[in-house]
Amino acid sequence: MAFVTIELDNLIIVGLRNYTKSSLLRSRTAAGIRITATVMPTSTEEAAALIFRSLNPTGYAKKHYPTAITEKDEYTFRDPRMSQKVLIDYSASNLSNLVLALSLNAVVFDEAKVCRHFFAHRTRNTHEAVKTFANNSGIFNFDSPEHLLLRGRPTTGVRLLDGWLADVENFFDFAS
Repeated sequence: MAFVTIELDNLIIVGLRNYTKSSLLRSRTAAGIRITATVMPTSTEEAAALIFRSLNPTGYAKKHYPTAITEKDEYTFRDPRMSQKVLIDYSASNLSNLVLALSLNAVVFDEAKVCRHFFAHRTRNTHEAVKTFANNSGIFNFDSPEHLLLRGRPTTGVRLLDGWLADVENFFDFAS
């Protein structure tokens, strides 16, 4: 369960990063329509610099306004509202698709990172964060975070992990 959670979090980070860069690079939507924006980067590195400029203007200035950023130095984010900010800043034509995907209110973006931090660090405070998350979700008396992911939500009976996987799939289907 630890590997699955960590890799799901990585999938979210990479998926949002690539979705945002592809949008700026004028890719096509699932409907085949070419995306337009007010910027025209010619490489993924240039698109990454534009994303960094949008999401962290102070950090961008401290790095002396780079025109390109390598993948290892890209700005990391796991909140799809950060992609929305970039699409708004550069007037991307696929913004309505992303807004539709955001309307799903997918809980995976907020929940998976809590469990990911536990599995990556396994400290007392990360265990307490998982316990607080579980209690706020109405799940009590679980024996380990690994077993928590296989528990059904009290309101739906859907296992947490299954719900997260469905959230990611549905989000990117709608955003495309």
